[in-house]
Amino acid sequence: MARQHAERRSHARFDTAVELEGRAHPDGVVARMVATDLSLGGLYCVSSVDFPEMTRLAVRLELPAGKPGNGEPLDLEAVVVRHRPVASVTGSRRYEIALFFATMNDAQRERLARFLAVA
Repeated sequence: MARQHAERRSHARFDTAVELEGRAHPDGVVARMVATDLSLGGLYCVSSVDFPEMTRLAVRLELPAGKPGNGEPLDLEAVVVRHRPVASVTGSRRYEIALFFATMNDAQRERLARFLAVA
């Protein structure tokens, strides 16, 4: 069950696991990520690839099926605002990354809002 954070932020944040992909440019490496904190303004995730702060990413959210607004991936543009390496049990490199959604049209915002309303 998703839980809303009680912080002073522009957008309410929800604890919900969502898989996503991110890449810095069309021919760049695709990073597999799992978001654990999602809002209309951005997300916090763990990534298989590190990206420097201020990197623009093409992000594809894989919203779980069976909830309103889902069924197709949600493609957005985001900017890395924080990143840091984290220890991994398997020894593979992982990175905590905070992303800010840089552009979102009305249809994308409405679809994400519908998902968060039932998350």
